[in-house]
Amino acid sequence: MASVQLEKVFKRFGDNAVVRDVNLDIEDGDFVVLVGPSGCGKSTTLRMIAGLEEISEGNLKIGGKVVNNLSPRDRDVAMVFQSYALYPHMTVRENISFGLKLRKMDAAEIDARVKNASGILGLDEYLERKPKALSGGQRQRVAMGRAIVRQPAVFLFDEPLSNLDAKLRVQMRAEIAKLHQQLGITTIYVTHDQVEAMTLAKHIVVMSMGLVQQVGAPLELYRRPANLFVAGFIGSPAMNFFDVEVKEEGGVPVMKGEGVSVRVPERFRSLLGEKGRKLVLGVRPEHMHEATEGETDVVVGTVDVLEPLGAEVHALGKVAGSDLTARLEPDTKVQVGDTVRIGVALDELHIFDRSTGRSLLEGVS
Repeated sequence: MASVQLEKVFKRFGDNAVVRDVNLDIEDGDFVVLVGPSGCGKSTTLRMIAGLEEISEGNLKIGGKVVNNLSPRDRDVAMVFQSYALYPHMTVRENISFGLKLRKMDAAEIDARVKNASGILGLDEYLERKPKALSGGQRQRVAMGRAIVRQPAVFLFDEPLSNLDAKLRVQMRAEIAKLHQQLGITTIYVTHDQVEAMTLAKHIVVMSMGLVQQVGAPLELYRRPANLFVAGFIGSPAMNFFDVEVKEEGGVPVMKGEGVSVRVPERFRSLLGEKGRKLVLGVRPEHMHEATEGETDVVVGTVDVLEPLGAEVHALGKVAGSDLTARLEPDTKVQVGDTVRIGVALDELHIFDRSTGRSLLEGVS
């Protein structure tokens, strides 16, 4: 196993920097997920770690050693891709062991490693089958087995579940998490799916436009997003955002906007500055509810769509020009077309500077 450090790493294609000034310190045995929308630089970063892309500037260290100029095979990493890339004419056993045979490893050692990997991944009964006789999840396990037998210092996963259906993705997420618990190998995992990131990672790296936006534990990013991008990306359904201005009503500061009136919680008041400051109020759908009569901390909007999910109902609509998603009780009487008053949990608000997008609540307990 090994730690991984990226120090001021850039990747340029001509004059275009697709990865910019990435600094990461991944501890030995950590499970780190790089997450972000398509084109954010996450897969390019992973490929630089693997040695499949040259680093334009900066240093990459694995186990404390600079590996910028080492070939992929000399970096002691194993990569699992979105494509299974299995040899169709080979059995599962042969696919898993092929890389070891190329290295001219002793046959007894190869057999022992294949047996160990197949036992971990539940592939024992499939070792003599060929890939065409396997399900998508089983094929992905074979690809993982091929990486496990390498006994690398670092596992690299590049969107390995993207080709699987929803049920299989959930199953394979659990298997990857269990695999990390068993082996304890440093793992770096790329996905565009923030649910995968939240459920798998010990630490998440959120990227956008080639830049690292925030690094932290899943719940840290959920509870204390550093900026509007992270706040909107982490969490499902996504956070609601409303443009507001700080005003005063009855001696109390209030965040007011079209269809929005929410008091500033006392512990936040010193952070927001003078009256007239323009802010963005963020509220997660799960921190909303149908307002009771007389409740004043509310947003008022129109419901366009109702999504009944059994245990809850998602109400989708508009508050003035802003999108609204609220989680309501399953027995709600709200109908499509209704104008609704939605209460918000004051203890769960997020407040951002409108000009910079930065959270104003960093460090607030």
